[in-house]
Amino acid sequence: MRKTTRAKLIEAALEVFGERGYHHATIQQIVRRAGTNVAAVNYHFGDKAQFYGEVVSHALTLDQDAEHMDLGDEPPEEQLRTFVFWFLHHVVGIHKPSSSLEKIHIQEMVNPSPILDTLVETFIRPNHMKLRAIVAALLPDDATEQDVRHHCFSVIGQCLHYKFARPVMDRLYADIEFTEDYVNALAEHITNVSLAGMRAVPRQRLMATRSGRAHQS
Repeated sequence: MRKTTRAKLIEAALEVFGERGYHHATIQQIVRRAGTNVAAVNYHFGDKAQFYGEVVSHALTLDQDAEHMDLGDEPPEEQLRTFVFWFLHHVVGIHKPSSSLEKIHIQEMVNPSPILDTLVETFIRPNHMKLRAIVAALLPDDATEQDVRHHCFSVIGQCLHYKFARPVMDRLYADIEFTEDYVNALAEHITNVSLAGMRAVPRQRLMATRSGRAHQS
């Protein structure tokens, strides 16, 4: 079936915005890849901001199942392991190349545009709330809101390191190959480190309390 001009523009824009981000992508680059012209963008989408909004909405529709993650009824330790394995595999693209939405997501993290609000509410927050529930279940009952946030961001940060630091890692250790076995080992490591950190919270709080008493003496 022959693609319409609108479909060609969206397909090309998904690639270009994913590669370069909203601020660095140009309409000229998109129309060149689509084999059309700037007038077609103006006709179908209006300005660049409106065009980008349409492209992201399309990407969200295409990847509407991307955020669905079955954590099952396992204990929270196993749910954390499931989350980390799922997230890390998505981050490094081991099973499949990163989707257009994931690429745009990464670009928005580095250099956000107004569309980031939409991405947070439709793509990021649902996953984050799942992780929050897991972390809250693993922390002691007297854990603070700050404790929950710190451990959530710690898990996320450990996973994202293997996306953003990949060029440096390749230069530090040229023998690293991001095979499925390697990524699985990384996921297990991140899970174990994160669990150890959460289990240490009561001990850290006790040490802080004792230190405070010592200073008061």
